[in-house]
Amino acid sequence: MGGSSSGCPAPYGATQPMRVQTKITLLLALVVMAFLGGLFAFRLYDRAKSRAIAQQRLHERRESFEKFLDHNGAAHKALVEDYSCWDQMVDAVAKNDAHWLTENINRSTLDSFHIQAIWIFRADGTPIYPLTYANFADLERLPIARSELGRIFAQGPLAHFFLNSPYGLMEIRAATIHPSKDFVRATPARGFIFAGRLWNPPTLDEMSIFTGNRIRLTPVSETPRTLGVDARDGAVTFVRPLQGWDGQPIAELLVRNESPVVQEFNRRSDNLVVCLIAFAVNLLLLLSISLWRWVRRPLARIMAALSHNDPARIEPMCDDNSEFGELARTVRQFFAQRDALLLQMEERRAAEETLRKKENELRQSQKMEAIGRLAGGVAHDFNNLLTAIIGYAEIIRTRAARDPLVRQDAGLICQAGEQAATLTRQLLAFSRKQFLQPKVLDLNALVAGLHKLLERVIGENFQLRAQLDAVDARVRADPTQLEQVILNLCVNARDAMPTGGTVTIRTSNEHVDLAQNGHVIADIKEGDYVVLSVIDTGIGMNAETKRHIFEPFYTTKEAGKGTGLGLATVYGIVRQSGGGILVESEVGMGTTIRIYLPHVQAAIEYVATPTRSDSISAASRSSTLLVVEDDDAVRQLVRDVLEENGYTVLCAMNGADAVRIADRYEHEIDLLVTDVVMPGMNGPELASRLSFSRPEMRVLYVSGYSADEMGDHGVADLAVQYLPKPFSPHTLVQRVRKILATTPWSLDGERADIAQLQLSI
Repeated sequence: MGGSSSGCPAPYGATQPMRVQTKITLLLALVVMAFLGGLFAFRLYDRAKSRAIAQQRLHERRESFEKFLDHNGAAHKALVEDYSCWDQMVDAVAKNDAHWLTENINRSTLDSFHIQAIWIFRADGTPIYPLTYANFADLERLPIARSELGRIFAQGPLAHFFLNSPYGLMEIRAATIHPSKDFVRATPARGFIFAGRLWNPPTLDEMSIFTGNRIRLTPVSETPRTLGVDARDGAVTFVRPLQGWDGQPIAELLVRNESPVVQEFNRRSDNLVVCLIAFAVNLLLLLSISLWRWVRRPLARIMAALSHNDPARIEPMCDDNSEFGELARTVRQFFAQRDALLLQMEERRAAEETLRKKENELRQSQKMEAIGRLAGGVAHDFNNLLTAIIGYAEIIRTRAARDPLVRQDAGLICQAGEQAATLTRQLLAFSRKQFLQPKVLDLNALVAGLHKLLERVIGENFQLRAQLDAVDARVRADPTQLEQVILNLCVNARDAMPTGGTVTIRTSNEHVDLAQNGHVIADIKEGDYVVLSVIDTGIGMNAETKRHIFEPFYTTKEAGKGTGLGLATVYGIVRQSGGGILVESEVGMGTTIRIYLPHVQAAIEYVATPTRSDSISAASRSSTLLVVEDDDAVRQLVRDVLEENGYTVLCAMNGADAVRIADRYEHEIDLLVTDVVMPGMNGPELASRLSFSRPEMRVLYVSGYSADEMGDHGVADLAVQYLPKPFSPHTLVQRVRKILATTPWSLDGERADIAQLQLSI
C-alpha cells in the first residue's frame, strides 16, 4: 500500500519527506534510552550503596549498644559477684547477723553501685535482709515467690533477668553466696543475694544521652514489625528483648539511631531523582508537542470525518504523501461500503433472531406433541379401567338400596372414578385427541352468555370486564370445550391476583400476515382470525414459567391446589380447533393470554338453549343387542347392565366372533354395540359387514381411544352414534334407549356413514 499508488504521487526529483512513523520511532527511542539509562544507573548505584551502608550501620549500632549495656551494668554485676564471695557474708547469713549487714551493706552501697534495692536470703529461701531507699518501701519484698528460687539458679550460680515492680521494669542480678576460697561456686549455696536496678524514664534518658539513640520500653505485643534500616531517612531500628527469670520475654527495648550523614545522602539521592523526573517531563513535553502536530491533528480530522459521516473533512489530507494521507484515502474509499455492510449485518441479525425463535418454538411444539402422544396412550387404558370401576360401583349402589354404608362407599368409588375420568378427558384435550363436535358459533355471544357464571366463579373481590370489540366473531369450535377454555383462563387469572384485581375478556378481529408478524405465534396459517384475550392485573410470570405453563402437571400453585392440567387442556382444545396461543407476561405487570381462532364465513349453527330431557320409551327394552368388546371387564359390565334393564344381549370378544354369532342367530338384532378399535376386524368393518344382511340394525360405537383413532383430528362430522369411555351404566342405558327409539336408518345412508367412518380409521 505505497503512497504513490493512491493517486497522489510526489513530484519527480522532490525530496521524500520523513514518514511520521519514523519520526515517532526516533523520538521515542531517544526518550526511552535517555530516561531509562539514567534511572537505571542511578538505581544501581543507590541500591548498592544503601545496602552496604545499611548492613554496616545496623551491625555497628547493635554491637555498640550491646557494649554500652555491658559497661553500664558492670558495677551492678560486680556488686553481686563480689559481695556473694565474702567469708563475712557467709557468717552473717548463717548467724543472722543484722548488725554486720547494716554496717557493710547500706545506703552508701546503693549509691555507689547505682542500684535501688538489695535482698539477701538464707539457703532455705528465708529473707533476712532487705535494703531499699525510703521512697521505695514497696520493694522491701522481692516480687518472686520463695519456691521459685531453686528454678532461678537451676542453670548456674549467677542469674540476670528482668521483672515488673510497682515502680516499673527492674533489672535483677543475683548470685548464690559462698566462702571466698570457693570462687568457682562449687560448694552448696549458703544463701542468695539479689540486687535490683530500675529501668525508669530517667535511666532510659541517661542511656539515650550516652549512646546517641532513642530508647524506650515497649510491651512484647507492641513491637514494630518493620525493623532494620529505614529507606526514607536511614534510621537504624532494632529490638533487644528483656527476659524474665523464667526465660520468657516480658518487655522489649526499642532502639532507634538516626544518622545525619545518611539523611544527607538520602537528600542528595532525592535531588537526583527530581532532576531525572524534570528531564523526563521535558522530554515527554517535547514528545507530546510533536505527537500533537504530526499525529493528533491529522487523526482528529479523520475521526471527525468518521463520526460525522463527512468525507469532505479529509479531502485536503488526501494529497499528503504520508501514512495519514494514505489513511484518509482509504477512509474515503470505504465510506460508502460501510453503510452497505451495516445494512447487511442488520438484516442478517434480524434473520438469525427470527430463525432462532422459530427453532425454539419448533422444539417446544415437538416436546408438547410427544407428551400428547404419551397422554393419549395412557388415557385409553385408563378409560377401560374406569368404565369397569364406575359401572360396577353404580351397580353396587343401586343393588344395595337397603344398606346405607354400602351405598355410601359405592358412591365414593363413583366420585373418585369420575374425578379420574375428568383428568383423563383433560389429558385427551391437551393431546388434541378428544372427540369434538364443532359448530359455527358467535364468540361474542358465547362470552356474553358466560358473563354471569364467570362473575360467580372468580368471586366478589375481582372485577370482570367484557370488551366485545370483534365486528364478526364467527368461529368453528366445540361450544362446550370453548366454554371450558374461557373458564380455565379466568380461574387462572383469578389465582394470579391473590389480593384482588381486574379480569378483562376481549374479542377482536386480526389479520395474520406471516411475512410481517409470523414470528409472533407459531403453527398458524396466514389469514383472518378472531382473537379472544384474557387479561389480568396479577403477579405475572417469569420466562421460565412461560416456557412450561402448557405442559401437563406443571403448576406453580401449592400442593393440593391445582393439578397442572388447566392450561394444558386449554392448549389442546385451541390447537385441535386449528388455533394458536400467545402469552404475554412480565413479573409484576400482569398476564395477557391471546387465543387465535380462524374466522369463518358460514352461517351460525349453535345458539345456546336450555337443556331438555327427552322422554325415552320403555317399550324398547325387549330389543336384542349384540355387544362386541375385546376388554373382558367392560364387556361383562355392558352385558350385566343391559340384561338388568330387560334387553336380550349377545356378547362377542372380537369382530370374527360377532360375525359367527350374528350368522347363527335367527332373530332380529336391533342394535350393534361395538368397540371401535379391536384386533383383527375393527368396529366400522364389522358394522359394514353386518349391515348387508341386517340393514335394520342400528350401531352404537364405544371407544376408550382418542379422537385420532375416531376421525379426522377428532372432528365428529359423521352421522353415527358414539359413546366415549368411561361411561356410567345410566349413560349407557339412556343412549341405547334413545337410539332404539329413533327411526331406523335407511340402508344406503347407514352404509355410507359406516364406510366413511371406516375410511377415517
